[in-house]
Amino acid sequence: MIEVDGFAAGGFLTEAVEPDDLDDAGAPLDSTGVFDLDGDGHYETTVRRTDVGMTVATDVDGDGVTDKFTAFGRDGRYRSWEIFREANGIGRGELTESGEL
Repeated sequence: MIEVDGFAAGGFLTEAVEPDDLDDAGAPLDSTGVFDLDGDGHYETTVRRTDVGMTVATDVDGDGVTDKFTAFGRDGRYRSWEIFREANGIGRGELTESGEL
């Protein structure tokens, strides 16, 4: 398990970007995009691209806290965690999937 205390889906986002912006070779190496994947008018998914890869965090149930987190490395490996809140409020992630693309 990983600890994810304090990591909320919208906590570090400043503006929405289009999905194509993340594929742009000229985009900043450290960039963040927010997306409304289900079309309900709320940005529930964040994508962050860094020099080591990309992460995707999604608030599945709309409570403002990340429920699923996936990290993709530049080497093609990925790992996904489902995030659970303990009774004391601390978040914990359980590895649900991993592999190579």
